[in-house]
Amino acid sequence: MLVETLCVTDAETQAYRQNLRDLVHTHTGELPSDLPIDPHPAWLDASTIPESVQEEGHSLGVTITLEQWVNLSPLQRFALIKLSRSQHENKNFLPALKEFQLA
Repeated sequence: MLVETLCVTDAETQAYRQNLRDLVHTHTGELPSDLPIDPHPAWLDASTIPESVQEEGHSLGVTITLEQWVNLSPLQRFALIKLSRSQHENKNFLPALKEFQLA
């Protein structure tokens, strides 16, 4: 449900945030703290491949073209960005590239 809920408009984002807070409260009895929201997250920018994604791809012998990046969904771009971060275990980066037909 959370993955499929739209968060495009301010109203949708606020409704999503409240729904998430309610779910956390229901399941834990505690209210979560709010985290800042990046108004321009990298996964919504189809015009630029983040350096971490390019570097991780190159380390595996894979070059991701801008055309390929543009054709990915925002969720796919999010996954590749998350999996390419240095603090993340990168073992799932190559399987994700294969799943997205980039390798």
